[in-house]
Amino acid sequence: MEKVEPMDILRMPSPEEETMAEITTWVKTLKDNKAANCTTVLFKKNTPKKILKLYEKNYDLIPFSAHKEYKIER
Repeated sequence: MEKVEPMDILRMPSPEEETMAEITTWVKTLKDNKAANCTTVLFKKNTPKKILKLYEKNYDLIPFSAHKEYKIER
């Protein structure tokens, strides 16, 4: 078992980072929507519903202006 040093706690991801990592695993591309002045997320074809709901709840964590609405590739 690996020994945990006192400073190792500083490298732990925050809950928000873990959520974003889960979501971005399933993102295929991002498309700029100039008319709405935001970005639309395109998810991979077989993205689980759990990930889509997670995105809907946490789209504001994305570090740029994103849309609550998303698209799934065909």
